[in-house]
Amino acid sequence: MSGGPAQAVHDLSEAFAARDLNAALACFAPGDDIGYAGSELTETATGRAALTALLGDVFLRPEAYAWKASDVTVHVDGTRAYVFAEAVGSARPDGGTGIEENFPYRVSGLVEQIEGRWLWRHCQGSEPSA
Repeated sequence: MSGGPAQAVHDLSEAFAARDLNAALACFAPGDDIGYAGSELTETATGRAALTALLGDVFLRPEAYAWKASDVTVHVDGTRAYVFAEAVGSARPDGGTGIEENFPYRVSGLVEQIEGRWLWRHCQGSEPSA
């Protein structure tokens, strides 16, 4: 997956895998009109301060998260696009102990092209139930 709105899915996963808060925040559009919803009930954030706090907490957990998109649907409307990706998520325990957990995952939301890069306005990640 390279370029285009689907690149936003990959870029955010890379930031999550590295637990790089600055890189994750850089995946979102500038300003405060941004949001994120994860798969857990308490994982919602609206605005940059709330997103910073939420992702900071997620990155302090004893495992790193990532996902690899297998099928991505994109609907472009000018400089904005809706992205929906079926993916395989992973949770990698710290220190090489334990077994990496893999699970179905979905990433979707609104991205906007800003200075040549597709950035999230709102991103939602979820684990579909069986």
